[in-house]
Amino acid sequence: MNVKSIHSFDEIQSILSKEVASHSATFILCDSNTNEHCVRFLLETIPALNEVPIIEIPEGEESKSLEIVGQLYEELLHHNADRQSLLLNVGGGVISDIGGFVASTFKRGVNFINIPTTLLAMVDASVGGKTIT
Repeated sequence: MNVKSIHSFDEIQSILSKEVASHSATFILCDSNTNEHCVRFLLETIPALNEVPIIEIPEGEESKSLEIVGQLYEELLHHNADRQSLLLNVGGGVISDIGGFVASTFKRGVNFINIPTTLLAMVDASVGGKTIT
């Protein structure tokens, strides 16, 4: 697993544009809060993400369930995700946790990038080791 710290929004734009182009399909996983407040900004500033399907789950810890994991698998299959797909996890700890789990178990693992939107996600779920394989 390649873990890299990003220091500017220009770096995010550059990396995401390259990653989207190098994968067979890309998907954004978010909750209702990050979809409303963060994903729109990403879509407006990174043209490569304009055609990317957005998969939204309910906010909160109760979304960390096998039922939601199953729904995410179904959604990825519906959009023809394969082993060369990329999952962009945009959100806090719940999104980083469940997105990392789904990415590591869907079709024996697909690449994912965590884009943490809370301080806790930055220091705990996204780089704390439990979703890095």
